Amino acid sequence: MNKITLFFSSVFGVGYIKDAPGTFGSIIGILLWAFFAPANYYAQIPVVVCMFFVSVVISHLAEDIYQSKDDQRIVIDEVAGVWVAAAFLPQTVAYLVAAFVLFRIFDITKPLFIKKAQIFRGGFGITVDDIFAGVFANLILQAIRVISQNA
Repeated sequence: MNKITLFFSSVFGVGYIKDAPGTFGSIIGILLWAFFAPANYYAQIPVVVCMFFVSVVISHLAEDIYQSKDDQRIVIDEVAGVWVAAAFLPQTVAYLVAAFVLFRIFDITKPLFIKKAQIFRGGFGITVDDIFAGVFANLILQAIRVISQNA
């Protein structure tokens, strides 16, 4: 069971990459979204919600195994966050790349209350800051989408 937990928490092992494991986890996440996300925006809701809960549970279990708070090898939270960033947007290369880039900026810099979200313990604390980073990225891209449609 531990090997399965570590395999998925590290997103198929990319969390073990020495430099920038979160970025590599986010790349895998955006690629998974690009290839498997439902085209229907309403169908994306349960997919994103399910990924959030899976990330919380697997992150929590992995943190117990590693005995380290928010261990850098745990990158399933990046997948959950980048899915939020890309949700409800056109599935074009431009939007996917923008969702990835903005998500990484917010995830790395943790502006506003995103950093404070890390106060929570366990898998919820590991995942929630990435969800907030994804929400900020998504809101910016939604605004750009609306402005470009009305221009």
